[in-house]
Amino acid sequence: MIAAPPYDATTIAALEEQTSTLLSEFRAYGAERVEHAIVQPADAFLDRMGEELRRRTYVFAGPDGSELCLRPDLTIPTAQTYLARNPNCDQALKLCYAGPVFRHDPAAPDQPGQSFQAGVESFNASDAATADVEALLLTHSAVTKAGLPHTRVTIGDVGLFQELLDAMSLPAHWAAKIRRRAWQPDRLRELLKRLSGPAEPGSEFLSHIGKLPPEQARDVLHDSLQLSGIKPIGTRTLDEITERFLERAADAAAPRLSPESAELIEAFLAIKRPASRAIRAIQNLVRPSSISIDPALFALKRRLDKLLHAGCDTSDIEFETQFGRNMEYYSGFVFELRSPEATFPLAGGGRYDNLLSTLGSLKKTPAIGLAVFAERLAAAKAATS
Repeated sequence: MIAAPPYDATTIAALEEQTSTLLSEFRAYGAERVEHAIVQPADAFLDRMGEELRRRTYVFAGPDGSELCLRPDLTIPTAQTYLARNPNCDQALKLCYAGPVFRHDPAAPDQPGQSFQAGVESFNASDAATADVEALLLTHSAVTKAGLPHTRVTIGDVGLFQELLDAMSLPAHWAAKIRRRAWQPDRLRELLKRLSGPAEPGSEFLSHIGKLPPEQARDVLHDSLQLSGIKPIGTRTLDEITERFLERAADAAAPRLSPESAELIEAFLAIKRPASRAIRAIQNLVRPSSISIDPALFALKRRLDKLLHAGCDTSDIEFETQFGRNMEYYSGFVFELRSPEATFPLAGGGRYDNLLSTLGSLKKTPAIGLAVFAERLAAAKAATS
């Protein structure tokens, strides 16, 4: 593994100039720059980022035995800074940052585990749709001023899929599993097949357990595992194994997912259209099922109308229902920018209205952020020059 990118003097100078341009745009937007420690308590990240990025985080023990990590993300510490300054979460505030983040990629062990990001987080804006559009326009403006005027924009909305699952009245544990797999097509397909197919052989015992009150079910399973002589596996404790069996018991006790519901979920996540045609495509899909997700569609329409009012051609913006980015804390509008030749996004962001509550806020606090990936942006500029 390469610990850090092999920056030479020329690359360092180019990245510094690029970062200066980005931060200038962020300050013009009204954002105050903040700095965060590179070494952070691990739990704030591991509990909130999602399965994929948890596996990519550098975690280690501190001198006192506490679990620490190299920061894999800058949104979470920025949200903590906002919460520390404003415990009541009753003020609007924009904060920006620039610095390295650290993520290991198991699929590319020879790639550097360090990269540079610059971004903005906007908290408690008075109008969510306006703040969403501002974040996207600011990202495009910053990338353009930094030297890459031509980019492809993709948007999505995590809240749309959440509202669909709620409208389908699925068991809560199924909806949570499906939501976590929504951005992983192969794993989602396997999950839907399992939930809608025949019950697993020998599932009668688990089905019985799944119908018991939660504490009674936990006690029965724990005792059964102890009596059966099952030992902890690797680092998993008996309690953790019990919780896994409780999930399987809840699956076994629930009615099977209908094939029609599974097909609706897959068809919904397959929608990929110019943003100007997205709402009609979603309405045509859900209407025969007598399912209403009108509030989320209305919120999407407000954003698209504001983009049009700002001079954006929404027929040039791609909308994907399965586009959700890879952070589990996103809860609504999401977006990314790519150059025509790029494999990976150069910048992106999204709304995360529930994150502050998980960090200790006593009320739900609206927030949206963006990040520009410095090395990718520099590489894209070099490729088009």
